[in-house]
Amino acid sequence: MYSSFWKIKVLSSAHVIGWRVLKNKLDIKVNLERYGVMLESLLCCLCGANEETRSHLLFGYRIAWLVWNLCLEWLGLSSVFYLAFVSHFLQFNIHETPTSVNLILERVWIAMVSEIWRHRNKHIFNGGVIDYSEIFSMAQLKA
Repeated sequence: MYSSFWKIKVLSSAHVIGWRVLKNKLDIKVNLERYGVMLESLLCCLCGANEETRSHLLFGYRIAWLVWNLCLEWLGLSSVFYLAFVSHFLQFNIHETPTSVNLILERVWIAMVSEIWRHRNKHIFNGGVIDYSEIFSMAQLKA
């Protein structure tokens, strides 16, 4: 999976974010604490209800969940999402489907996670409003 990941054609910034998601190298609060950064709270900066983990931020958070549901609807797919990142990514690689189709589906996955991450940062650093339809629209554009 990792060797084929870099063959997916997406914006380089989205590619790097997708890679960092899979390798658990995002600068989320739980990771920052593990690196020794002292934080006031580990609660999610978007909802304030759960710890800011990869799973929560990119899949479990209500807005992210809505984005993923719009994504499935757009692609005409139906699925139950895994919270394990590699498994979640692999859901966008359908067995016995042409490689070209799977590369497009994987491109969509990378675009979705990178756009959710971008909007999270926009909210933190610029006070932007989190709008799931805007996140989805921008991810579609990237894909």
